[in-house]
Amino acid sequence: MQGRAKKHTTTMQLKTIQYKKLEKGFQQWLETLGYSASTVYGHPRMLNEFLNWLEQQGTTAIKEVSKQQTAAFIHYFTNRPNQRRAGGVSITHVNKQINTLNKFFKYLQATGQGTLVIQLKKLKEEQQPEITVLSKAEIGQLYNATDNSPIGMRDRAMLAVYYGCGLRKSEGIALEVADILFERRLLYIRKAKNGYERYVPINLKSLQDLETYIYNARPLLLNDNYHSDSLFISERGTGIQGQSLVYRLKALQEKTNNPELQNKSFGLHALRHSIATHLLQAGMELENIALFLGHRTLDSTQLYTHILNEK
Repeated sequence: MQGRAKKHTTTMQLKTIQYKKLEKGFQQWLETLGYSASTVYGHPRMLNEFLNWLEQQGTTAIKEVSKQQTAAFIHYFTNRPNQRRAGGVSITHVNKQINTLNKFFKYLQATGQGTLVIQLKKLKEEQQPEITVLSKAEIGQLYNATDNSPIGMRDRAMLAVYYGCGLRKSEGIALEVADILFERRLLYIRKAKNGYERYVPINLKSLQDLETYIYNARPLLLNDNYHSDSLFISERGTGIQGQSLVYRLKALQEKTNNPELQNKSFGLHALRHSIATHLLQAGMELENIALFLGHRTLDSTQLYTHILNEK
């Protein structure tokens, strides 16, 4: 993971001889003190942007740097565009830069190259919403709560799409029958959150559940007076709404006769969180999970490593 991240890290050529020496000396200092390889590699590269910014401001001597100027850089850094993807810089990344500068100022004091004491405060990160992840046993109980009625077959197809394929609610609702590519064992997502299409692999169990629903149950739900290409059909024969599927998931939850599972509050997105966590537990690479889920960057997928660490 760290080796791949290096490809995205760019540094700019410094013009000031003192700044070049400081960048190299800072790296050697970190290495001497026994910091991790990622810190020894990453901090000097984050420092590089600060030193380049100082040059652009006309400050070419480290002793000229003030607290106000350092705060101005953090303001610039917080509001500059993200260099790796669309949007701005995350609070986490800003705090990494702040941590880098705090270590750098300690390095200056420790090596007698600066006397100014600067201790930057990290920004307060927004609290992550609580995420519900169901165990494999609980997922199995939801499957066991389905029956062989047309609605029960649709319930299994729902679990196949949202757990087996890890789709977002809107992606599943937008599915059409033609999007299930049985011969290729793929599911075609035409309306993804980020505005681009993707293909999702379907495991054999999910493929069988989708086939059973499409050929045995869906025809019984169709309305002769209304044509719909939607994969999920309501009892009236029209394309189903997302809230209706949520109600069906709640119904399965109640039928499990598992008090602990019944007391949990979750929706369709919990199935997506669950399959992502289970794949990570099974040893799948984070990059492959990101592709499976349709994440544009690893930032969103990293969430599941935190979930595992908390367990």
